[in-house]
Parts: sequence; structure tokens; C-alpha cells
Amino acid sequence: MPTLVAGVRHCAWLTPEGEIETLTPAEAARRVRKSGPVLVCHAKATAKRLNLSGFPALDLLELFAFCRPARFCLPTPRGLAEALNLPLPASHEAEAETLTLAAHRLLTELSREGRGDTAAIARSMGRGGWPWAAAVLAAVGAGDEPHSSSSRRGLMIWQRLPEWEDEAPPPPPGNQPVSTHEARAQLALLLGRGSEQRPQQADYAAGAAAAFLPRDRAGEPRFVLAEAGTGVGKTLGYIAPASVWAKKNQGTVWISTFTRNLQRQLDAELDRLYPDAVEKEQRVVVRKGRENYFCILNYEEALSRALQAPGPAAVALGLLARWAMATRDGDMVGGDFPAWLADLLGSGLTTDLTDTRGECVYAACAHYGRCFIERSQRRAKHAEIVVANHALVMIQ
Repeated sequence: MPTLVAGVRHCAWLTPEGEIETLTPAEAARRVRKSGPVLVCHAKATAKRLNLSGFPALDLLELFAFCRPARFCLPTPRGLAEALNLPLPASHEAEAETLTLAAHRLLTELSREGRGDTAAIARSMGRGGWPWAAAVLAAVGAGDEPHSSSSRRGLMIWQRLPEWEDEAPPPPPGNQPVSTHEARAQLALLLGRGSEQRPQQADYAAGAAAAFLPRDRAGEPRFVLAEAGTGVGKTLGYIAPASVWAKKNQGTVWISTFTRNLQRQLDAELDRLYPDAVEKEQRVVVRKGRENYFCILNYEEALSRALQAPGPAAVALGLLARWAMATRDGDMVGGDFPAWLADLLGSGLTTDLTDTRGECVYAACAHYGRCFIERSQRRAKHAEIVVANHALVMIQ
């Protein structure tokens, strides 16, 4: 199968025999019209550069989303190389070779996963016209089946998602203060050895520690207004005393930010505090409004419509099923759902399946016990750090 990388001025075409050709976008457009399916990265962007409405293609991004659900990747050949630890390409010609290596790497990883639901989901997607289905089924050692009942079960993720359980309310937190020395020491621990020494950052952390002193009067919180310039390292500056207080007092600290991007930045910085992913999942919760989270009931209704008229919808729902089984918290807007996947598949069967304000039936929903939103709310009660936005904090 040929591989195509489309640049602004020229394109790289890698033949199945391993020969590289440099083409103009017009020449590449004529070539793809005559050839069969072509291996690409981001089919929609490639078609746009060739001034085409579309063409038969195997998109590496779709394969990445299937094989590595809920994992970060920039939607470029270089991004795939970084995500898969492949040599970084320096030209379009090298990018074309990278795509073939990436496909082989992903299918090899998938072969170690086993059949299970992977094969069932791939079969459903294959019936919807997914061009990667045959390669995926071959990788997991499964063939196509004449009956579709098992394939449908593969997409019924609500049967396999874990149920949350209500826990006893946590006891009231302690009331031990955080000293300036503890804040500075925790900051040094978070930064690690060999890090840049920034006295202003340490002073900021020490100043923020005053917010965690015991209250003088009941109902009147401690208040610290701490400001610092760009580049000081404010995020770790307040994470340091906050994490000390949470540990010492076995309580929860809510950190409120203005935007989703700031929430994402904070969540990334907390990797320093909890380098183990399993521990971080237990200790840190990112909270957002309901409209950011995947709704299982909306997914079930979309699946019911898709099963009545098999078609391309099965491809989007299959990739969504893979993501839903792997996601950290079901956050589709700024979480671990790839934004480029909505661009490739359309929002109708991806981000439009989030919870819609005013439509949730709560405990009357058949999927209430597996709801990502309800799970997140309950996890937050037992977390050490909750990262939320101002809007959510104000309505709590």
C-alpha cells in the first residue's frame, strides 16, 4: 500500500516497493484518484491540501485512537513518532517512512492485547466500512464472523464499565498548620535535584503557606492574596503547601482555576507530586461542569440508531467505545479524549454525546451506577487534591 504525506508545496509518495517520489499537490491528487487506499496521517487535512473532498485512505490517527485509546498524540507524523518512540522525521520523505513504521508498531502492540472485546469492536467497525478492520483482526488473531450479535455486545460498554460505590463520609480533616519550612521543603522535593534555583518561587510557597494556618474565628477563612510575575513558578508554589496540608490533615484541598487549559496545566504539574499513575488516580480528581463528560445514555441511544442502519457511524462509535473503556474520568473536553478525533469523525458521534444540561435523569437512568459524572463527584470527596474551575466551585 502506498503512503502519502502532503505538504504545502510538495508531497512525498512512498510506494509499496519502498521507493520515494516527490510530487506536487496536483500530481498527488491525480495519483490518489487512480490508486487504491493510501496510508496517511489525518485524512481530512491531507484531502484539503490536495484540494479534494476525500479519497480512500487508511488514517494512522484512527489506528492510534483504537490501539492507544485515551493517550496523547499530536495529529502529525512527527507527533506519532514522538508518541511511539520512533526516530523523529526531518522531511516529508522521512515522515512517509515514519507512517509505515508507526502502523507496524501499533499493530504489533495490539497483537499482545488479545482478542476479547477488541475483536468484537473491530468487527462492528469493519461492517461500518473501517479500512483498518482486517489488519486489526489479523493482528489479534481473529477473523470475521458471519453473525453480528457478539460484535454488537462489544460496543455495549455499559455492560463492562465498573460501577461506583458510595463510601462512608470521610471524617473531618485535621487542623494542623503548614509552616514556611515545610512549604519550602516540599517545593524542593517537587522540583527535584538539579532544578533551577528560584528564590522567588520558594518565597511564594512560603507566603502561600499562611493560607493553611488554623482559623482565628469560626466561619472566617484564612485569606492570602499572593502575586508573582511570569516565570516565577506559581503553580508549584501553591501546590507545595496545599499538598503538605492535605497529607498532614487527611483532608481535601480544592484548587480553583479559570479555564480548562489551566486545569490541564495544573493536572500535568501534579505528576511531580504523584509520579505513579495509579496513586495519582486515587489522590487527584479534576472536576468540571456536567457538559464536559461523556454520557453513557447518549451513547446507547446513538448505538441503537446506528444498529438500525449499519454504516460509518459504527466506526465513530467503535473508537468511542475503546476510549470510554480506557478513559481516566470520561472528560471529553480538555481531558484525555483526542480533540482531533472529533475533527476526523465529526462532533455528532463524539463530543455531542456529552451530558446535556437539563436532560439528565440522575438516579432514574439505567447507567447511573456507572456514570462518569457521579463517579467523579464521589471520588472528589476522598481525594487529596481536587482541580476545579471557578464556575463549578461557586455552585458547590
